Amino acid sequence: MFTREKIVSAARGDTNMDIVIREANLVNVFTAEIYKADIGVKENRFAAVAPYKDNKPSFQINGDKEFNAKGKYAIPGLIDCHVHIESTMITPDMFAREVLRHGTTVAVIDPHEIGNVMGVEGVKYMIDASKGLPVDILTTIPSCVPAVPDLETAGAEFHPEDIEEMLQLPNVVGIAELMDYVGVIKQHPRMAGIVQKGLEAGVRNEGHLPRVYGSDLAAYLAAGVDSDHESRATDEILEKLRAGMLIYIRESSISQFADIAAEAWKEVPYVSNIAMCTDDVEPNDMLKNGQMNRVVRRCIEEGIPAPLAVRYGSLNGAIRYGLRDRGAIAAGYRADFSLVDSIEKMDVTDVFVEGKQMVANGELTEKFTSSVPPLLRNTVQLPALTEEDLLIKAPFQNSTATLNTMEMQLNGTTAKGTVNVEVTDGMIRELPDNYAFVSVIGRHGQNKKPFVGVIKNSGLRHGAYATTIAHDSHNLVVAGTNAKDMLIAVKQLEQSGGGLCLVKDTEVQAQLDLPLAGLMSPEPVEEIAVKVEHFNETAKLMGVKVGRRSPAMAFSSLTLTVIPEIRISDVGLVDVYHQELLPLFVEE
Repeated sequence: MFTREKIVSAARGDTNMDIVIREANLVNVFTAEIYKADIGVKENRFAAVAPYKDNKPSFQINGDKEFNAKGKYAIPGLIDCHVHIESTMITPDMFAREVLRHGTTVAVIDPHEIGNVMGVEGVKYMIDASKGLPVDILTTIPSCVPAVPDLETAGAEFHPEDIEEMLQLPNVVGIAELMDYVGVIKQHPRMAGIVQKGLEAGVRNEGHLPRVYGSDLAAYLAAGVDSDHESRATDEILEKLRAGMLIYIRESSISQFADIAAEAWKEVPYVSNIAMCTDDVEPNDMLKNGQMNRVVRRCIEEGIPAPLAVRYGSLNGAIRYGLRDRGAIAAGYRADFSLVDSIEKMDVTDVFVEGKQMVANGELTEKFTSSVPPLLRNTVQLPALTEEDLLIKAPFQNSTATLNTMEMQLNGTTAKGTVNVEVTDGMIRELPDNYAFVSVIGRHGQNKKPFVGVIKNSGLRHGAYATTIAHDSHNLVVAGTNAKDMLIAVKQLEQSGGGLCLVKDTEVQAQLDLPLAGLMSPEPVEEIAVKVEHFNETAKLMGVKVGRRSPAMAFSSLTLTVIPEIRISDVGLVDVYHQELLPLFVEE
């Protein structure tokens, strides 16, 4: 616990600071200015900041230690308002190691990936494994386990009473993205009850509201949910900002929205209700392109002034979650900050947490690990399968059939289409070019034969692709051009406990094992990143290329039954807008 008296004494100049950062270009997030200053830290707080006037400090700050920033830019610790650690494929301690190197000192996580696989046990693991790390990892309790009941099957189900109980866990600051926005808008009892539990507890109800406007937007806000990270068009962002919704600018491995957010900002440059998040970032992407610093960088590249971009990535997130002493470099605030060589490139060189230097010249000054061991047990429980189970069975023997299909779009959404296929001996064994079979196999002990449908625009030209990263129920998804390769890929993941697998001509081309819930590995980020990169390169050679998404995440959202307009689950084809199942065969 810090001693306020000592901090005040140092601020008055009666005693020395513990450390003084000299000649920094201070990014002031209150006034959106940049100017030279000396920064004094006592205990774990900023005690004083002395701006320069006539090329010298406006008042003198003395320290037991000094650090000459030599003109580097000093920015507050960055705050990620919404992130799934599971998408980095590493454990919380390994996640903290890497994001700290990029200047993130607070991360608000949503453990609904592991929650959908392992229930309350998985959520508690993520909270326990996040304790005692230099990055403050705060938790929002998953609201959608599963996202849409009756249209998919997860490994658990959370109801309002379950949410209420988990809100009492340590370091919980809210209820995670309320993805069943249709349920919130229409006030379905489960979703209305979950939102109410958040309101009663006085925590944040986090939103997820793609392509929603007008009266539906008003209804969602009126229900008590006031943030969104899924806005995909400039007019959508503008309408939500004007309605008072907090918009998180997202730059992830799957979706990047800085460009459209910047266009909206140009229309309303005095806007205050913007923050930032990463949502889903793969390990290799994080190593190469950073984490929250990438979001700030991209916004600067798109024309948002650097001090404002830094404010959106720090102070506004702190305000969102009631972190009254975070998000700024000013007297009394906690001394979490970074130094960057170039404000435009956001290349973090040094990071301080509570006044202690944790990153020097881009490298951690000390390694740290969680005291909680990873939950390593095989969660992939499949029914007995044959090749025929991965083909489409027709209700007649020999004819032409028209099937409803899911067409993948560049912006991450999907559209409903149709395709004509030949039925031979009651089976559909071949599809036209640019189409592939896709099957969702229940891996949570459902013991049901899989649903098999058709996707368009996956890019897969031959072979099979299987994954247990399938938002958000995380059943096993396999796409392919033939049942033989598909079955081999499925069996590989069943044996390994989950992950990703590519098979061509009955040979495994690449495999990434994720034994923790079929989502994560206990390996360091550097090791898992190399494996993801190899998987991605192999997938590209097999034709997988979906919009701006990484091949490792290419099929992760096919099962996300809350992103328009058509998705696939272990139950069948899902009409997202109407929350109902679609028939596979189109009746003539």
